[in-house]
Amino acid sequence: MLTYKEIREFIERNDSIVIFRHIHGDYDAYGAQLGLKELIKNNYPEKEVYSAGDRDIINPDFLDDMDNPDVETISRSLCIIVDTSTRDRVENKNYLLSGNSIRIDHHPYAEEICKHEMVDPSASSASQLIVELAMDSGWSMSARAAEFLYAGISSDTLKMTIDKVDERLFLDLAFLMKSHFSVNKVNRAIYDQNTELFNKETQLRTRIRFEGDIAYLVLSDKDLKIMNLTYREAKDMVNIMGNIAGIEKYAMFVEYENGYGVSLRSHTHPISWIAEKYGGGGHLNASGISAVKEEDIKYIVKLLKEA
Repeated sequence: MLTYKEIREFIERNDSIVIFRHIHGDYDAYGAQLGLKELIKNNYPEKEVYSAGDRDIINPDFLDDMDNPDVETISRSLCIIVDTSTRDRVENKNYLLSGNSIRIDHHPYAEEICKHEMVDPSASSASQLIVELAMDSGWSMSARAAEFLYAGISSDTLKMTIDKVDERLFLDLAFLMKSHFSVNKVNRAIYDQNTELFNKETQLRTRIRFEGDIAYLVLSDKDLKIMNLTYREAKDMVNIMGNIAGIEKYAMFVEYENGYGVSLRSHTHPISWIAEKYGGGGHLNASGISAVKEEDIKYIVKLLKEA
């Protein structure tokens, strides 16, 4: 596995760098991507640094615009992929045109996707690994870089509520705080909802189904149209089931193109094996499946109850 020193040396040897992340990016994917971009620009101002992908997320105004360089630029650049467990999850596959690629990821190892890799599932987030890269490299941390990285850490730890919130993470956060960014500003930017979305979330709560210690939501394309919800908005609301007393596991099934996209969550029980049965994956307690058939939903709920 790559060391932070080796990653820094790769960055120092390359004049052009393009940073990629996974499809349907969350704040950890965007935070690690844009935080790393900001760090490299600040500490190596002579380098060309680009971000690749869309900007499809609730509250996108917090983010910077994506650069999306052309194919020629990508092919001559060091390509860094963050927060991505498998090749098919990389949003822009043009990174494969470069013979010089690095992955920095915290998901359980699934497959090799880059020539050089750092995969550390003990970290809370990809953003935490970028913070540690900065610490190990002696890089200066701007307030803007810290905002991105804190957003990634906060969102992937569910606001510091998971088991990976430990001494290591708090030491990393202490380093971030030295840049004097506003935690309140970041939290408001990434978690605030407009009244329309808040009302939609309230409607969703009335549709939650309960079976023993599990909760789940099933939303068809017809449901989405009735509620004027996009697929992405619905999927991002999976955590409305995360703080119900007595509920240990929960799931969201949302219809999209070739089937139902699935988000699986658990407070204590490993559930990634369920996702893997259907070609998905992720973390032990937070996993997803790209698409399942409607008839699969009942069996997945059964497996979730047995987990």
